[in-house]
Formats: sequence, structure tokens, C-alpha cells
Amino acid sequence: MNNIFAALWHRESIIYRRQFFTVGLMPILTGLIFFFMFFLPYKSLLNPVEMSKITPALVLDSLLLTLLITLYESTARFYWEAKNHNRMASIYEMGRFHRQPSFFIAQAIISLGKGFIHLLVVWAILIFLTEMSLSQINYQASILFLLLGAFQIVALSKIIGLFVKHVESLSKLLYIGFLPIMMISGMFLVRGGPLAKIPNIAFYLSPYNWLTGLDIAFLNGMIDYGFLLISLIETVFLIWVSAAFFHLDGDN
Repeated sequence: MNNIFAALWHRESIIYRRQFFTVGLMPILTGLIFFFMFFLPYKSLLNPVEMSKITPALVLDSLLLTLLITLYESTARFYWEAKNHNRMASIYEMGRFHRQPSFFIAQAIISLGKGFIHLLVVWAILIFLTEMSLSQINYQASILFLLLGAFQIVALSKIIGLFVKHVESLSKLLYIGFLPIMMISGMFLVRGGPLAKIPNIAFYLSPYNWLTGLDIAFLNGMIDYGFLLISLIETVFLIWVSAAFFHLDGDN
């Protein structure tokens, strides 16, 4: 995998420097803007005690939004461009490694690296601005659920990138399809969102399980092994489907 990883890393670093505002700064700004869109109105309406309960959920949603946008843009757009602009030949020539699993793993590692760096930047800014208490967070469980959710997003983004024909559709799917995922996490789920009222249906939705487990770990400091096991099974299944049945031209 070394050759193909080096080739993809070289390509990604060039794109990141040339298009930093789009692929680097925008995901960070979007997470921060999302936070203050809710934080400032709630701060003017709620007392300090109520606000202290809302703030961690807003921080969690902002982190997830930053991670989601980074992973989606890095993965879905990459596969769309590679498929529609015949760029596979040059990438394989650089990597000299003609195997789909290694290619998928290398691209996933790069996307995850970017995503978590952006997440940490947003988190550092929000911790400084809000002085949020970190004592209630179960870091081990939160990291596990974040990783599982990130892998699910990478797998789904690959499928979307190979499936979509027009680049404009990528953004539409992000805002129409993926962003509503955010509405069942953090503040919206904890405060009795619509999916909380239909758990028997929501239980079978992949985002519900890893987001619920993450909420419990991040907001309540506990780990729910049932949600962890289900999320692990769902993540393995999505990665297997993405790697086994969706390929770029030239993989064989």
C-alpha cells in the first residue's frame, strides 16, 4: 500500500494547498458558524444552568458537522473526479499498485486524517470560547464511536461519489441527505427529537446507533456496549459493501 498511499498523499497535499479555502477552511468555518447560530440565541434566552446543559450538545454537533463535511468532500468528490475525468490511470501509474483494497484503505486514511485534524481545531476553539467542562466526557468511548461513524461516512461517500453523475449532485446530497443526520444527534436527540419517539424504527438506521452511543459517551460520560456492538456491525457491513461492490474503472 505504500506506493499508492504516497501517490494519493502527494495529490491530496497539492490540492489542499491550492484549494485551502474550500477544502480546509470551509469545513472548519461551517462547524463554527453552526455552533454560534444556536449558541447565541440560546444564551440570550436561557439561564446559566440550562445553558451549561445545552453547550456540550452544541459542541458535539459542531464537531460532527466539521467531520462530516471534511470526510464527504474528501472522499465523494475524489471518487467522482477519478471516475468522470479518467484520472485513475495517472494515479495508478504514480502508485504502481493495482489493487482496490489498498487504494480504498489509503484514501480512507487520508480522509480520516484530514477530518480529525479539522475536528480538533474546531474543538480547541470552542473549548476556549465556552470554557466547557471536559470532566463528564468518556474519551475512550467517544473516540470509538467517532471512528465508527467516520468509517461509515467514508464508505457511504465512496458509493455516492461513484454513483453520482453530476458534480452539483454531490452538494445537494450533502445538504439534503447527510446534514439531516446532524439533526438526530446532540441537542436534538437529547432534548426529545422526533427519532427519540420512534426508537423501534430509528434503531435500524445506521446513524441513529452510532450517534446515540456517541451522545451517551460525550454528554453523559458512559459507554453503551449495545450501541457499540451494533455500530461495529453496521460499520463493517458498510465498508464491505463499499469495498466489494463499488469500484473505479481500471481496478481490474
